[in-house]
Amino acid sequence: MSGAQVRAVVFDLDGLLVDSEPVQIAAWEAFLAELGHTLDDALLAEMFGLRLMDSARLVRDRLGLPLTVEEVMARRDAHFFAALPGRLHPMPGARELVAALQARGVPLALATSGHRRYVDVALAALELEGAFAFEVTGEQVSAGKPAPDIYLAAAAGLGLPPAACVALEDAPNGVAAAKEAGMRCLAVPNAMTADLPGLDRADAILTSLDAVLPWLDGAGWLRAGGDAARSG
Repeated sequence: MSGAQVRAVVFDLDGLLVDSEPVQIAAWEAFLAELGHTLDDALLAEMFGLRLMDSARLVRDRLGLPLTVEEVMARRDAHFFAALPGRLHPMPGARELVAALQARGVPLALATSGHRRYVDVALAALELEGAFAFEVTGEQVSAGKPAPDIYLAAAAGLGLPPAACVALEDAPNGVAAAKEAGMRCLAVPNAMTADLPGLDRADAILTSLDAVLPWLDGAGWLRAGGDAARSG
């Protein structure tokens, strides 16, 4: 499979394209502080890459919070959206990689655990509205990462088999989802996810988004001139 053709690239969002995780973590910490709890590193590590509803259920059950999952989500989101203005910035190389792939004619999809309201805000902050031929958000699938549903939906939306797509992910839950879907996957971890176990399931671990296109070219997964995007 190493030299097989890649015809589309599927992006994760949080921690990969947008530096949102510090704001996400701060929102959880503020919410939990209201209830007299703290967010420890072990629990946080399990949350990376999960949908809000899945993180809310995990936090509620692990800490024994006297709230419904919906109440946890709403109270966390109140802190999150209040803190968002001016806090969302692209990860290094994010816009440049998207632009370079677009210039090659490679179809792009977004497969994110984030919910639609947040994703719209994030893409606007990144100036990437309309960059993706297909977008799948967390509430659109029955099971979130590490289940493969989001990546299967992204491939279907692109009209391609999963094996013709490569996923870009920063966290082990996302890597697991992409691999279970039958996609190839490049892990581009950030400072918060680089040491988490499970990244080695990816086909390669890269240090930055700037390294993605050279790696794809070097592996022969993409052809110059947009040939990768042509069907037939």
